[in-house]
Amino acid sequence: MIIDSQSNMVIKHSADNPPSYDYVAAQASPNDQQQPPSMTDKTPNQQVQLPAIPHNTVMAVHTRTTPVMQPTVYHYQNPLTGEHIASLLPPDHPEMICLQQGGHVNETKFGILGIMAAIIWFPLGIGLCLLDRKVKCQRCGTVIDDGLCG
Repeated sequence: MIIDSQSNMVIKHSADNPPSYDYVAAQASPNDQQQPPSMTDKTPNQQVQLPAIPHNTVMAVHTRTTPVMQPTVYHYQNPLTGEHIASLLPPDHPEMICLQQGGHVNETKFGILGIMAAIIWFPLGIGLCLLDRKVKCQRCGTVIDDGLCG
């Protein structure tokens, strides 16, 4: 048994089972009930009263699904083969420009080991120099051939 000194209320319950809300609300005297909370606006003279919710009201809470941004899909046609290509890259992307033009603009760079081999072992070193090269597209930067020592 618990005695509440502020409201002169006697509540009988065990420690495992607290009293129900309806039981406690029924025993409260009418002058003990609190007024609904009020929210003050930015002006000090105006007050906004919140609506009172009845005791036996069931409220549903709905979650909102956020819209998922779908990526833009661009459709291309390969000029050499006529193949249809769907890509996420925009038309002004360097890789798409290479695809639209029909090929890459090759840039070849030879490695230092290949150049030294070509100088030191002249006839056979040229073959080693060709193995140690890196071919890359000037427009989009795609590495076409990495070479043997790359």
